Formats: sequence, structure tokens, C-alpha cells
Amino acid sequence: MNHFTEQNRLMLENRRILIIDDNEAIHRDFWKILASEAPGTELDSVEAALFGEEVGSKPTKMVFELVSAMQGEEGLKCVEQSIADAKPFAMAFVDMRMPP
Repeated sequence: MNHFTEQNRLMLENRRILIIDDNEAIHRDFWKILASEAPGTELDSVEAALFGEEVGSKPTKMVFELVSAMQGEEGLKCVEQSIADAKPFAMAFVDMRMPP
């Protein structure tokens, strides 16, 4: 028996993440870690051949939708827009010590 409402199901499927930081390198790191590479790349084929596996036999990486903001005000605008579009963020990584 499924006890989840439609709203709960949508919350579990929400993979939208907001990154607010004034350091571009931090944004790049989050994108490297959380942004998914397209499946079936040439590197996957080489790795599969090397280890005697089938291409695509590894678990797929979870896909996240990332949005970057360089300052708090810009991040707030992203949040307001996400609410207006009915596409809220599931999580935000926020640098708490940004100038100004």
C-alpha cells in the first residue's frame, strides 16, 4: 500500500539544487561532483573492456539539476523564480561568509 501523496512523490523526485557562493571554483567543484555525465561515453567503453564488464553494468549516477548564483541577492531571485515557476529547490548550498 502506497502512503505517499502526489506531493510527497514529487518531493522525492526533486533533484534541483541551488549553489550560492562568490567563489567560482566552488561552483565548478559542485558541478563536477553533482552534474551527471552522459551515459555510454567512450571512457565507459574502455573501462568495461579493461575490467571485462558490459558497458552500462555499473549503477547510473543520480542526475541533479544545478543552478548557480554568485551572491545572496541573486540566489534569492533564483528562489523567488523557482517558487513562481512551481519548481522549488530541494536543497541549497550557501556560503554564509560572502562579501559584501
